[in-house]
Amino acid sequence: MANYSPFVKPNYTAKDGTTPLYIRYNYSRVNRTLIKTGYSIKPEHWDDKKKWVKRASHQFEVIDALLTKMITRLGNILTYAKENNIDPTVEYVLIEIEKEKEYIQRSNRVDIFEAIDKYIEEQRPIVCTDRVKDYKSFKKHLTSFKEHSSQPITFRNLNSTFYNEFVDFLSNKVVKPDGGIGLLTNSAGKVIRILKAFVNHQVDKGVIPTIDLKKFKVLEEETDAIYLTETELSIIQKLNLSDDIELERIRDIFLVGCYTGLRYGDLSNLHAENIDHINGFIHIKQRKVHRAVIIPFLDPVPQILEKYNYSLPSINSQKFNARLKEIGKMAKLTQRIEIVRKKGQTRVQDVYKKWELISSHTCRRSFCTNMYLSGFPADELMKISGHKNTDAFKRYIKIDNQEAASRLKALRNRIK
Repeated sequence: MANYSPFVKPNYTAKDGTTPLYIRYNYSRVNRTLIKTGYSIKPEHWDDKKKWVKRASHQFEVIDALLTKMITRLGNILTYAKENNIDPTVEYVLIEIEKEKEYIQRSNRVDIFEAIDKYIEEQRPIVCTDRVKDYKSFKKHLTSFKEHSSQPITFRNLNSTFYNEFVDFLSNKVVKPDGGIGLLTNSAGKVIRILKAFVNHQVDKGVIPTIDLKKFKVLEEETDAIYLTETELSIIQKLNLSDDIELERIRDIFLVGCYTGLRYGDLSNLHAENIDHINGFIHIKQRKVHRAVIIPFLDPVPQILEKYNYSLPSINSQKFNARLKEIGKMAKLTQRIEIVRKKGQTRVQDVYKKWELISSHTCRRSFCTNMYLSGFPADELMKISGHKNTDAFKRYIKIDNQEAASRLKALRNRIK
């Protein structure tokens, strides 16, 4: 039966004291071949028991990745041969490997930054505006990273060295628009997530050969994002903002968001054709995930929609978030909240007043949390919010320690 594994010739060293590293393919006991890897190692850096290079080798990461890639490619060739009743002779395997080399050489001529530009244009018609901004931000970070990288930024160099250096750059060297240095963990994780999606897209299209990105871990941590209770929303609803039309519009849009769970992009595109007046429902296809949802009219929603003739005002998202904090301050949402996040390996701890943390995203968190706390089943709530899986939904539920303790106490009292 055909088999293969990394191989070095026993008791053989070149003049420089190293021994060539091969992949040995055995079609049979008498029909076998050695496939060059292009690398040589010191004999003491070879683990004959594991048939693999030792970590002590100064090129371990590069060689480890190469061996993994070549072994995977051989496995794919043999699997294809078996599925198609092809005899995997040495000659057949060598021909298939040569085809792969030609493919790699062709793909190496693909400029990664030009590919990103093309990717953005391909995705623009099918993703929301914020996602396009994320793609452009990813390209900006990768472009800035060039002067910090120890190797050229190419598809071929997307290895462990690139990943470690890029994550360090994102966490500790990126210059943000406000002059701050370094991205927080979740922001850096978003960049890595977009990188992986972009590369996998190029593989799927056949632009580049398969690249193993399993070691490109998407950095992520639980956020301390806030939500507003229904009591706090009631206070905001009662504010008299008639002397500031823009602020009144922002308050109204915010309240609709808090009682529908819609993202800001969907709120901005909510029009009369989305409204079922007879039954009191909103029918809309979410832009970010292209998921159709049906949302009932709750509390102030029908009155606000009628006020604007069922087409909410359009307000720039940056202005919306900035002036929304004014509303929170007027509502005296001064509860002090400690936020603990990570930037690389550094723990960042800050204390804010609650109104300072309000943003458009507070709408969705407030809706999910308040409806969940009211006793509505989570699986049914997900159908309204548009969440695809329970883990993603649970990240939106924000119950602080006091609320959790109070709910447990109330439950025990009912049992008694």
